[in-house]
Amino acid sequence: MSYTVLARRYRSQRFDAVVGQHAVAQTLINAIKTGRVAHAYLFTGTRGVGKTSMARLFARALNAPDTVEDAPKDEHFEYPEPDVQQRMADAIMRGDDLNVIEIDGASNRGVDDARDIIAKAGLSPTANARFKVYIIDEVHMLTREAFNALLKVMEEPPAHVKFILCTTEPQKVPATIQSRCQRFDFHNIPTPQIAEHLRDVLKNEDIEAEDEAVWQVARLGNGSMRDALSLMDRLLATGDNPLTAKTLEDMLGLPDAELIASLVDAIAEGSVKDTLERTGDLLNRGLGQDQLVDVLIERFRQLMLLAACGGDSELIELSEDAKAKAEQQASRFDAAGLVYNLALLESLSRNGKASSTPRALLDAAMVRLALAEKMADVSALLAAGGAVSAGGAVQKKK
Repeated sequence: MSYTVLARRYRSQRFDAVVGQHAVAQTLINAIKTGRVAHAYLFTGTRGVGKTSMARLFARALNAPDTVEDAPKDEHFEYPEPDVQQRMADAIMRGDDLNVIEIDGASNRGVDDARDIIAKAGLSPTANARFKVYIIDEVHMLTREAFNALLKVMEEPPAHVKFILCTTEPQKVPATIQSRCQRFDFHNIPTPQIAEHLRDVLKNEDIEAEDEAVWQVARLGNGSMRDALSLMDRLLATGDNPLTAKTLEDMLGLPDAELIASLVDAIAEGSVKDTLERTGDLLNRGLGQDQLVDVLIERFRQLMLLAACGGDSELIELSEDAKAKAEQQASRFDAAGLVYNLALLESLSRNGKASSTPRALLDAAMVRLALAEKMADVSALLAAGGAVSAGGAVQKKK
C-alpha cells in the first residue's frame, strides 16, 4: 500500500480543526446558518495555512453537511441520504467530485479554460447535490484574458454555482474580480498552535518525540502547517522513536544547540578568545557563515524578547526546557544590548554576502559582540540614532 503523507492524511475534517483560522471558519458557518452564502469567495494567505482545506470543507458543508461535524444545515433543502453524502464528501476531499471542481490556475490559465468553466457552469449539479462549486487554486496565475472571460459569470452566476478562489498573491488578482468576491485573509499559524497539532499527529502515529524537537519543527514551518507536517514526514522517515532534536539537527544540517548556547555564553562573558574559537568550531563542523548569522539572529531575538517581555510572553517560541536555559542567558544581557547585537548581526548578514573577505567581517563582528559593553554605551548609541556597520563601527545619521 502506498504511503499517504501527513499533510493529506491529517487534512481537517471539520471547521474548528483548521488550525489558526477560527475567525474565517466561524464566519463561513454563520453564512450557511443564516442563508447568506455569497456566490464568490477569495481566500488569500501564504502557502500551507488552510485555504484549500477550508474551501473543500465549505463545499462539503454546502452539499453534504451531515459529513461535517460542525456544519449547519438548511432545513428547507432535502439532502441526499447520509451514505450518498459520505461518498460525495470522500470524493470532494480527494478532489474528484463531479460537483466540486478543483482547477489549478497555474496549469489551466488560458482564456479557453475560462470559457470551459463558463460553458459547464450552466449545467445543474448531479446526484441531488445542492451546488456546483468551482475551487480555483493559485487563481492569480490566470491570464488577463481568462480573468476577463470570468467576469460576467462571476458577477451573475447561475443560482446553483459558487466560486472559491485561492491565492498566495492577492495583489495579482484584478480589482474587478476581487470586487465580485467576499475576501478572507488566512493568517500565518502561530508556532504554539502548530506544535500542539504536531503533538496530536505524533500521538495518532504512536510516535514519541522530545518537546524541543516538536518546537523546532513548528518554528521551521514559518507559520505554514503544511511545511511543518512535510518536515515532520522527513523526520519520521529516519525511523527514530523517540524523535530527538539531535535527529532533526543531523537531518537538516542544523548547528548543535549546545554549541550555539556556548557561543552566546562566551559573548556574554566578554571573552574574545572563546568567542572566536567557538565560532571557528561551528564553521569547521560544516555550518555556513550565512546560516550561523541567521541562527545567532534568531537566538538573540529570543533573548531580547525574554529580557523585554519575560518568560510568560506568548511571543516566546521555545519549549519549557529551552526557555529555562534561554532565561538564564537573557539575564546576562540588557534589552538595549541585545538590540545592538541584532543590529550588528543584521548588518553583517547584508554586507557579508557582498564582501570578498566575509570571514574577516564575521570575526570582526564576533569580537565586537564580545566587547560590546567596553566599546560603546549601547543605550546612548541607540538614543542618538546611530547605525551599526558590518564591522561594528558607529555611523551617526546626518
